[in-house]
Amino acid sequence: MSKETRSIDKKGFSNKFFEELDKEHDNAKEFAKRQKELKEKKKKYL
Repeated sequence: MSKETRSIDKKGFSNKFFEELDKEHDNAKEFAKRQKELKEKKKKYL
């Protein structure tokens, strides 16, 4: 691994941790969007 991804900020968290956190946040937003679309689609057919 490169040194950059393992560097640690003043509070002791690695950059990799924040990259993973951002990824999870993006995944959650996508999931919520899909859930909303499915809900609206279901509402149309009822």
